[in-house]
Amino acid sequence: GGIQMLAKLLKYDFKSLLKYWWIAAISSVGLSILGGSCITLINTERELPSVVYVTATFGILATVLGMSAFMILTSIIIFVRYYKNFFTDEGYLTFTLPVKKGQLLNSKLISSVVIMNLSMIILFLDLFLMLAIGLAKQIFTAEFFEGLSQFFEALNDEFGFYLIPLSLELIAVFVISSIFSTLFLYMCITFASIIAKRAKVIVAIGIYYGASTIFSFATEIFYLFGLNSLIVWFSSLPEQSLKLITVVVLFGIIVLLATACMILYTIVYHML
Repeated sequence: GGIQMLAKLLKYDFKSLLKYWWIAAISSVGLSILGGSCITLINTERELPSVVYVTATFGILATVLGMSAFMILTSIIIFVRYYKNFFTDEGYLTFTLPVKKGQLLNSKLISSVVIMNLSMIILFLDLFLMLAIGLAKQIFTAEFFEGLSQFFEALNDEFGFYLIPLSLELIAVFVISSIFSTLFLYMCITFASIIAKRAKVIVAIGIYYGASTIFSFATEIFYLFGLNSLIVWFSSLPEQSLKLITVVVLFGIIVLLATACMILYTIVYHML
């Protein structure tokens, strides 16, 4: 019964999130084709009027801005869905449904993380498509594919058995980071909705950017001191054990991120 109810909740959440998201996703693909065509115009060997070069440059700029806007729009869609479904008049109906609070939160989290990761995948595909169209003559050559093959062979020779666990760990870090980002956003919205009687959206945005600034500052301090120390420590290790230690360190990062996600989830759950 619980799984069936969660499936129903996910159906409505995905339906709401995808309502405008798919239009933005298709638009970003269209922009990447435009950007690639503009790069082709700029790189052409033919003499073209200056207005064409200027227009092509603006086309590339519009493409980059459009891709950034696509990711921002994804965050806004997730923000609006969570806030509207829980903290507006619609929220009164949401919390009268015969479902547990955890199921409501799980449905929002799963659907939002899926959409966020899909957006990142589409963004990478957009960048690839733009470069593939714009630099086709430079990319799709025998030398390029030969170099790519040599790169993967060298990668396999360097890491060997450890290549698979390292790849899986990097994917895990990527996914768990998106879960952390979503829960962090949820926490800010929930906290703002509790403490603010008016302008809850503005308060939520303020709390989110304020907390993000503090978090970014703490991260920069870590990079400034901790990362340098880590690099020095890594350089002093014997080469034979370096790969294994890298796997262990990445696993430790995954555990830390997962722990942070559980803490954020607990906070949001109890605030709801």
